[in-house]
Formats: sequence, C-alpha cells, structure tokens
Amino acid sequence: MAAHTPLPHWAVDRVLLSADLLPHLLGPLEAEDGAAAAVCTQWLVGWKATNEPRRRLKQVPLDLPGELVTSRGATMAGTPDGRLMVCEASEVHILDRSMRVLQTLAGEYSALFAADDVSIFFAGASLKAPLRRSSHEGALVVEYQLEDYSFHCPVLAPGGLLFCVIYSSDDSELDEIIALDAQTLQPRHRFGLGLLNDADQLAVVGDELFVCDTKNHRLQVFSLAGEHRRSITGEWRSPLRLCFAKDRLYLVECDYPVAEEENDGITFDPLQGRRVLVLSLQGDILQVFTHPTEPGASFRSVCCFDHKLLASYSYSAESAYGTRYLVYGMLALRGL
Repeated sequence: MAAHTPLPHWAVDRVLLSADLLPHLLGPLEAEDGAAAAVCTQWLVGWKATNEPRRRLKQVPLDLPGELVTSRGATMAGTPDGRLMVCEASEVHILDRSMRVLQTLAGEYSALFAADDVSIFFAGASLKAPLRRSSHEGALVVEYQLEDYSFHCPVLAPGGLLFCVIYSSDDSELDEIIALDAQTLQPRHRFGLGLLNDADQLAVVGDELFVCDTKNHRLQVFSLAGEHRRSITGEWRSPLRLCFAKDRLYLVECDYPVAEEENDGITFDPLQGRRVLVLSLQGDILQVFTHPTEPGASFRSVCCFDHKLLASYSYSAESAYGTRYLVYGMLALRGL
C-alpha cells in the first residue's frame, strides 16, 4: 500500500475500511494515537472495538516541581479549567497542566478537599472544624459549622451541590452524608444514617453518588437526592480512596486491617493499599496496578487529571543508621 500514491480505491475499500482488517490495523496503536478514531465512522467503530488493551494503566513520566517530589502524603483535586490542586502539610499548591506551580496557599487546609474554577472546599485540620469555602487566593468566603460533627471528603456534583461525609468523633456508626449548596454552604439534605460505618471518599458518577463504606467493605450508591439505590461488593475490601473517569472506578483499599475481629476471622491481605484497582461500575475488577518499583508502597490518594491518573504513595525505608522513615512520592498512569 505504501508504494501506491495516490492510494487506489481497492486499498481503501478492502483494507483501510475492511471490517475484518480494521482491528488488526488499529489494535497495536497506543493511546496517544487516538486521533485515528477521528478519521471516519468505520475507524471510530474499530477504535472502540480494540480499545480495551489501551485502557490498561501504564506508568508515564511525571515532572513534578522539586518541592512536591517528596510531598508528605499529598492529596489532589483537579479543576474544570485544567488546574491541579495539591495539598500537603496544610498547604495547597496550584499547578497548571505542565506541572508548574502557579501559587501556594498556606493555612489549615485538610488533606481531603474539593475545588472548582474559583473555590476550594475543605474542613480545618482539627476535629469538629467548620466546612469552609475559600477563593484560589486563599481568602475565606463562607463557612458552615455543624455542632458535634466533623466534615470529611467533600466532592462537587452537578446542580450546584457539595457532598460531604459528616461523622461524630464518638461513634463511627453515626456517619452520614450531607448535601449543601456549593455557594452558600447551606444544608440541603442529609442521608445514609445506619447504612455507613467509617465512610470515606466519595465519587460522583452521573446522577449518582458512590461512597466508600470502609468498615462494611462495600460501596454504597445513592441518588443525588439521597435515595439509597444499591450496595456494591467485590473481590476487594475496605475501600478508602475512590475516583471516577470514563465509566470506570479507580479504588485504593485501606492499608491496615479494618475491624477484622468482627469479620469471621478473614485474613488481612498484605497487598491492600499497595495497589490501584480498576473497577467496572458493578464492582468487577478489570485491572490491578501495583507499584512498579516499591513492593511495600501504599497508595494514599488518586486523582484523574489531564487524561491521566495521578497517585500519591509512601513506603518505609531504612536509613544508614538503621532507623525507619517514610518516603513519599507521586506517579502518573495513562490508560483511563
């Protein structure tokens, strides 16, 4: 075919547009060749039909600024306009897509937070601190306090809603989800009481809210109005960190035994927390990604940003003097 210029009709019709040959032509192409899908309708169909192997997570280079390379357990949130917020040690660093730090905000930012194009949503680092909304310049805009409760894991949803886990420090079985107006932080509705035990990170999937129900070893799914729709279990336990992209969930399990004395003697899996699980929306495991270089690394957070999955991690190392210390890092994965 390469020797023919212009390309004869038979080559176009019987090779480049052949339903039998298209999978062989498109199958070997990598994710960065996705422009092939825009050639014509037949190529789009062929690209989708051969896309499953390309959607397997693979590590790619991540050029972080020096001050963030070893950030202490950094957590991340992306904004719709293409900025990345990285929180570590109560500071938030705002980066662009090239990983250049645009601004650093110092304060009492909590490790898990949410952000949009103009605001950052977080609770203070102390127990029972109020939920706050600040500008990207660090100015406090509004806050909301709920007596005897702490806020955790805010996430933004369509319709101007902000969802948070609220919990009493006295009893983890009193966990609930609260929906608030994202602008005013005024409460709209609460739900989930009695269904959650040590709830953690949330993810919005279309018109549903997925909740890590950590000690019950399941995901709980609610409508955005607070109606409980279903529970999801699978070949995984103690879901702790969760994000969503392109009809898939990316899950990190808790890296320590959770209430094993209550679980009929089930043995703790030493790989928990040391891998990123790619799940279908039904909870089936589609891929398991373990840290490529550090067998003892525990993943701390995951975030979808700029068509990649960013994951922070830590692992224990021994110094020349025989003392143990934690090493922190971040990596980027392609294949969403």
